[in-house]
Amino acid sequence: MSQTMNVHYSVKDGVLTLGNDLFCKSFEGVESVTAAERDENGLSLPFTELTAVGDGRTRRYCVWPDLAVVYMPDYDEKNLMTLAGDHWIVRNVKLNAFTDEYDTLTEESTVHMFQHNVRNRKGEIFILENPEDGNAMVIISETPDHQTATLNILKGVLTVENGKNALALGFCKMGEGEALCRAYYRHARNCRGLVTMSNTWGDRNGFSRVCRDFVLREIEAGHDIGVDIVQIDDGWQTGSTADLTRRDARGRRVFEGDFWDLSLDRFPNGMREMTEVAQKHGIKVGMWFAPDSQSNFARLERDKAVLRKAYEEWGIRFFKLDMFFIESNEDRDHFLELLREIYSFGNDVAVQLDVTRNVRMNYLCGRQYGTVFVENRYHRSANSFPHRILRNLWMISRYIPSSKFQFELINPDLYPECYAENDPFAPIGYDMGYLFATVMLSNPLFWMEMQFLSDKRRAELKPVMEIWKQHRENLATADVQPIGECPSGRSISGFCIKKDGKPTYLLLFRENTERASLVIPAPVNGEQAEILISNGDTKVNVMNGAVEVTFAKERSFAFVQLS
Repeated sequence: MSQTMNVHYSVKDGVLTLGNDLFCKSFEGVESVTAAERDENGLSLPFTELTAVGDGRTRRYCVWPDLAVVYMPDYDEKNLMTLAGDHWIVRNVKLNAFTDEYDTLTEESTVHMFQHNVRNRKGEIFILENPEDGNAMVIISETPDHQTATLNILKGVLTVENGKNALALGFCKMGEGEALCRAYYRHARNCRGLVTMSNTWGDRNGFSRVCRDFVLREIEAGHDIGVDIVQIDDGWQTGSTADLTRRDARGRRVFEGDFWDLSLDRFPNGMREMTEVAQKHGIKVGMWFAPDSQSNFARLERDKAVLRKAYEEWGIRFFKLDMFFIESNEDRDHFLELLREIYSFGNDVAVQLDVTRNVRMNYLCGRQYGTVFVENRYHRSANSFPHRILRNLWMISRYIPSSKFQFELINPDLYPECYAENDPFAPIGYDMGYLFATVMLSNPLFWMEMQFLSDKRRAELKPVMEIWKQHRENLATADVQPIGECPSGRSISGFCIKKDGKPTYLLLFRENTERASLVIPAPVNGEQAEILISNGDTKVNVMNGAVEVTFAKERSFAFVQLS
């Protein structure tokens, strides 16, 4: 038996046995194994990578010292394991990207094993519970959109087909499956912190206003509001994404020639001027970019050079990647190569991965890289509703840490006429403090032209943003668990936030409901509650296993510290 970083492993009679103090798992067909300590250049928490040779192939198994999970980046096992017992319950979770079409990001179904069989369960996350002994397993398939995993149990033999994508297998007790998913993700992706970012595309003026003077005004507004990053969307480049002559036979954009040269008509003094002015205001600059996925990313080296130039010469530190297609494992590998290249620029670089359209990376593939730009919602299209944004974050944070995502808040005063008359859920009825609170456990995205946000709205923002900045370091690496009712516009809902296993914060909401109070089951133990910020008169009483909250008015929130 060998050991490294509290990870144990041995090979005997063609069987590799590995684990740590929390679990043990065996894999057949292994002749020899070597071990190395890794952290994916700081993008993951440190783990032990075991490289196993046998049956004419090489496989890797990754184990963290304090997590009951084995991660298999080269997963291609014929049979994952044989299950003992007759009473397994299987929950399969489908994660819906392509959010321009989906507004329910997670779908879960449950089936009971019958005659030792479970057939054709599809999804990205599977939670298997055995009520006979109280144990459970979690299977996480890191598949991009063009594939999905299929789980079968035939005569007790468990198999997962997932197109040769990475797979994580974890072990826990019944009722702990979602928490193990989140714990795995916090280990596999080392969150560097929560940030606020602006992007002008949300006001639906597209690239028409993008130019030197407009961006300088955005930087000034961002400084006044307190935003960390001003991101310049489509429009900074010479080529036009609206140019129908730059399309292929399928109508997809082609980014060839001088497309990605900087438009000197729009930025006559160059992009470096923007980043230097932003730096004086304590702000960083981000940039939108569309990798060319034509012919399996045939222009990959060109795209790497464009982004490296933006980093080294222009001072850009954040890159939103959009308009690409991942339609094969070859596409996936080229795109991951691009991500590795971007993260080789420096420790201060990050990406935002757009999942709003087309077949892309979904939420799990490439999980160590950056944040996910989740959704396009617009007041002009009357499809931006605060309760739906909160609902989507609430639902997906059951399985994936909220720090992985960017969720948006819009300027609620624009285009109220686009919504139905007297719509109780229209954005104009909410204050900016509440809107910020709905997304503050993610990376809040100011999906607007900030220079047009009124003084009144800025004043509503200031108190909650100040408190958030004081606590965001804790929130970034905490375990965020949704509690209460699923947001519906009429719910009382929220989140319980644990730090180092201890309940540390609550974030609670009363939506447009006549009910003022609710007792919410929560993993708390009667801690003392201090309301750090609220937009109304709120009372919170923490009991053993529950939280009682009373709000004086509708559309209220409370951010609470526990001690």
